[in-house]
Amino acid sequence: MVRVCTVGAGWVVDSFLEGMKQAAPDMVHSAVYSFSEAEAKMFSEKHGITTVFTDLEKLAKSDEVDAVYIANPNALHYQTAKILLENGKHVLCEKTCVVTSEQLRILYEIADKNNVIFMEAMKGIYMPEIQVINEAMKKLGDIHMVKLDFCRYSSKYPEYREGGTPNIFNPKMAAGGLMDMGIYLVYPAIYWFGVPSKIAADAAILRTGADACGTVLFHSAGNVHITMSYGKASTSHHENLIMGDLGVIHMDSVERFDNCYIEYFDGKKEHLITRDLSVNPWGPETKQFYDFITDPSTAERYAQSKDLTTKVIAAVEEIRDLADIKFPEECYKA
Repeated sequence: MVRVCTVGAGWVVDSFLEGMKQAAPDMVHSAVYSFSEAEAKMFSEKHGITTVFTDLEKLAKSDEVDAVYIANPNALHYQTAKILLENGKHVLCEKTCVVTSEQLRILYEIADKNNVIFMEAMKGIYMPEIQVINEAMKKLGDIHMVKLDFCRYSSKYPEYREGGTPNIFNPKMAAGGLMDMGIYLVYPAIYWFGVPSKIAADAAILRTGADACGTVLFHSAGNVHITMSYGKASTSHHENLIMGDLGVIHMDSVERFDNCYIEYFDGKKEHLITRDLSVNPWGPETKQFYDFITDPSTAERYAQSKDLTTKVIAAVEEIRDLADIKFPEECYKA
């Protein structure tokens, strides 16, 4: 049994817990942490949890918790994860897990030193569907162009329009469109095609200093050109396309890989994926985290996971520099 404490009280924590219950029943929600006593009390009562922490040091040193799921604002991820890893807790941290590559390097170093797992929660990468797409690409011939899109209107955007500064559009929280939505595109782009040799990027910066939306171009191995569009100020319904000289893979979403098929140039179509809506999309990443903790035979898979996250965080750093997306200095401290 792995006893899990949750950090944060948003909808994503509820979704994670549902996925954990479905895919990793030997993980048990045993504690709740929030710096807000009222929030911790509300969330613990909602989930029937009696162990509540409002002091991070006490959580880190508790012998009632084995692992922690972090879903607080991005700017708090590094320091939260660091103290937990230093005290021997396994950590699953919501994307984007850190601001800099140096922060990530330090967290992996601490985790390895203390024989615990540090993993970024990026659900699409751990879904079996991504491997289906990976295999299907072999049928496309030479691939030269990929178009990935993830734009979803934020429930917090009306607050921004009214003059507010919600966390998701606050640079002090290391937030914005790239860190929240764009990373969903960068992960599969690098997973499928490797580290790009060239990157170009631009973004629309809001009055708060956060990016609302942006476009990223990767030039990857094999002369593959990848165009990525992300945003939180509007919603798009564009298909995601992997285009070869024999056919095209169509995907409704790269967040969950819904309704995928190949359209060949001879007119034939090959169905690839219709996602089972009864399967919680947070389940596979949670099961992978559990396996990393409990199964020594997953060591190679864990090393691959770390390598991919390292490459993605480095690319996201470069994209921010190119698009002039800036955070306060304290967000970069390691």
